[in-house]
Amino acid sequence: MNVPPKTNPQWANLVTGKKVFTLKFLAAKILLGRLTRSVADDSSPKNVNDCVTELHALFEKNSKAPSAQEDLKTIFG
Repeated sequence: MNVPPKTNPQWANLVTGKKVFTLKFLAAKILLGRLTRSVADDSSPKNVNDCVTELHALFEKNSKAPSAQEDLKTIFG
């Protein structure tokens, strides 16, 4: 599965905690924990966008990893 664009609202749902998934990709699980805390402290559109960009970049960089692929399917269907 290709990594959906950053404009997909599901990315923002992830970093804001509106949607919660059990991830298998450890790096994403750790990063997402930090990003959701960051958004909880500062929910400004700029911070949410910065967090989405960071999470998206991680999945782009590791898009061939089986656990990342599994998580993308879980999150985006």
